[in-house]
Amino acid sequence: MAKMTLDVPTLWADHHVLKVREALLSLEGVDDVYASSAWKQVLVTYNNKKAKKDDIEKALADAGYPVGKGEVPIVVQPNEIRRDPQWADGARMTQTNRVDLEMSGEFRRY
Repeated sequence: MAKMTLDVPTLWADHHVLKVREALLSLEGVDDVYASSAWKQVLVTYNNKKAKKDDIEKALADAGYPVGKGEVPIVVQPNEIRRDPQWADGARMTQTNRVDLEMSGEFRRY
């Protein structure tokens, strides 16, 4: 049995963990998969006579989780088009609706 740890920067939620486990456990020779969305890593225990490292990495890439070098994924790059205009001054101001406070019972605190 061989073990390897892979950095998977796009593994950031629990449903991704399930998809990674499903993709890898379907490979012949893969015995166990431990995936962590907190550490963005996958630990694979496999029979190196039946499964190869390249096959495991390809299965991850095909499932949408390519092996990376530990970089954190950036979902959206900030730019002028995607920036929320309410943050233009560096702070976002909100106003509480009085009706919402009264419905929640929080108005008694004020």
